[in-house]
Amino acid sequence: MTRRRPQQSDQSANRSRIAGAIARKPPVAALVVAWFAIAAYLVAFYWTALPIVVPESQGVIRRIDVLWTVFLGDQTVAYWFEGVSANSLFQRGQILVTVTAIFLVACTAGWISLRAVGLDRQLTRLECFVFAAGVGLNLVSLATLALGLAGAMHRWMFAALAAAIVASAVAMARRARTPPAKPASDHLPPPASVFSNPLWLWAGLPFVVVLVLGAMLPPVDFDVREYHLQAPKEFYQNGRIEFLPHNIYANMPLGTEMLSLAGMIVCDDWWLGALVGKTLIALYAPLAALALLAAGRRFDSPATGIVAALVYISIPWIAWVSMQGLVEGAFAYYLFAALLAVMLWQASDDLRRQRLLWLAGFLAGAAVSTKYPAVLFSVLPLAAAIAYTSLQPARDQQAPRRSWLQMIRPLAMFLLFVALGCGLWLGKNAATTGNPVYPLMADAFDSRTRTEEKNAQWTAAHEPPNWQVTDLAQRGAGIALTSPWLSPLLMPLAVLALLGRRRRMACWLAAYLAFVFLGWWFFTHRIDRFWVPVLPVAAYLAGMGATWTDVRAWRVPGVVLVVFGLISNFVLITSGALGDHRYFADLYVLRVDPARVDPWHQYLNDRADEVTGVLLVGDAQPFDLEVPVLYNTVFDDNLFETIASGRTPEQVRDALHQQNISHVYVSWREVARYRSPGNYGFTRFVEPGMFDALEQAGVLAALPSIEDNPNAMYRVVPASPNPADRGESR
Repeated sequence: MTRRRPQQSDQSANRSRIAGAIARKPPVAALVVAWFAIAAYLVAFYWTALPIVVPESQGVIRRIDVLWTVFLGDQTVAYWFEGVSANSLFQRGQILVTVTAIFLVACTAGWISLRAVGLDRQLTRLECFVFAAGVGLNLVSLATLALGLAGAMHRWMFAALAAAIVASAVAMARRARTPPAKPASDHLPPPASVFSNPLWLWAGLPFVVVLVLGAMLPPVDFDVREYHLQAPKEFYQNGRIEFLPHNIYANMPLGTEMLSLAGMIVCDDWWLGALVGKTLIALYAPLAALALLAAGRRFDSPATGIVAALVYISIPWIAWVSMQGLVEGAFAYYLFAALLAVMLWQASDDLRRQRLLWLAGFLAGAAVSTKYPAVLFSVLPLAAAIAYTSLQPARDQQAPRRSWLQMIRPLAMFLLFVALGCGLWLGKNAATTGNPVYPLMADAFDSRTRTEEKNAQWTAAHEPPNWQVTDLAQRGAGIALTSPWLSPLLMPLAVLALLGRRRRMACWLAAYLAFVFLGWWFFTHRIDRFWVPVLPVAAYLAGMGATWTDVRAWRVPGVVLVVFGLISNFVLITSGALGDHRYFADLYVLRVDPARVDPWHQYLNDRADEVTGVLLVGDAQPFDLEVPVLYNTVFDDNLFETIASGRTPEQVRDALHQQNISHVYVSWREVARYRSPGNYGFTRFVEPGMFDALEQAGVLAALPSIEDNPNAMYRVVPASPNPADRGESR
């Protein structure tokens, strides 16, 4: 990641030629060892069990078992088209039209920004598109946040902004334009590769189609229904973005969730807009793949970029987070796009190259607006790389004072644009809670909504579970082999990159991977999803590894390996193992599908005219509810405890009526899960005896259970108009 000097000595150039020759013609023994190692890895990979729940009589499901479903292709494809109709196709057309409109406006806004600062003259067309899309999507997100904070979330406001953006783009396009830059390379021309043919890129199209189709399906993931889509839904229903005291997650940066809110506003429908937002978030995956293609063309070879893009877009982890509506795919794009911008800055001798740091900073700030860990995984390492690169020339001239001055300016510019990319979120939190990084660092800031007990609960739930070396080794093995949604191409090819022509870059990128892994292990609660954003870096290494040599002994088997890996990943992604794969079913049928909707939620929706409001106890997934709802996450004040603690039954009844609560739903299943060992914990105030007492007092009336569901629904009994009938004394 360090910038090379403009001139290279003959001795250094000779070493590069020797290294290139070795990479092109590795010893036979090296090839034999490589193939045996890859074969052993693949055996272990496909023998690994997947976290798929099946009857005990069937044992475990291994990756090889899913791969066999390729012979059941007719059945699988039939499931994709289950329930297809003209109406279901029209529904998807509505979503795609809205997604396309928002995405094109975002790309236009991003292009205007790049053009305004002259960056389009330093980038190729592909690079310009990749960066314009990312910058534009974050601008749309920030604009939605600003309008939401002002309470101006109106369709006509969005239409006016879109019209202004298009008009500006038309005016700017009429001006004379400098031809785009051509990829420049500071290394020897790469040898011809079997993967150099652009037709290989068509192999990625089926994955993009499946990702988009899967993203248009209704959400099923817990986090998505708890806050990724629930928070935008509440903002939309409230008519403004404000602090939500009952949902701690809704008060963190929600950069990508603003795209869902924008979709809701444009569609004038929270349900359809949520699916638009999910689909927009899924588009970050192909954008990251295009960023990898651009990086390969710029820094190695077209073949490297092609393989890296194919490896990335086919990773089941990326497919899963993209289709579920999770934000790790967006985080991954911003992380790699910011890294690519820094690499372009390091490799450039253009006097205007400092503008690339503006771009890198804004994209890194967009990553922070997506997820707080981006500060550790993106901002800090990129800042370190910028500082190191800036110090290098002065260090060579042995001028320490000058070196510090040369470092401060580029680093300050980078951090300034990081703040522009995410600062509005931090300012919003500072204004509403006193804590710009709410709910983190509650001890250091005046967080008005966090008590010591709640902060301790949050910290305990999100800190590393242990510090055992065996756990470190086990987690490392997970990332390399056993994590369920890995690609068989990722690790074997990434390791081979260390033997290729660009070993120095491969070592830097491998060090970056190691840094993220160690940061994930030392500073997070070690959920696999938290290291998914670094997968583009691993995919780029895999692209370098696939082109480490082009001798016949590698060429043909290498093609077989890549094709086999792509087919294997496609089978897994579309098999149903990652979630629902009824890609063309009627969306309104899926909306009430018992497989995804809590039966008591559907009960309430079916009786919406009778429900004035429902209080959820233990249940923090209210997204599918179409009735007024009060709920809280496990890290917030328990609303039922707030209502019932220290009050008589009649006072509880009055408090429920004051909140317009007609029903109380208790999810005993969720309460038990929270109280299970190693989980987040749950208030002991909520016990069956409390509800039994309220039922005996005539405050609540239990409804008959549904299908042996362990959860309980209560109707709030109206108070008798005669105090004597209620057993009250005057």
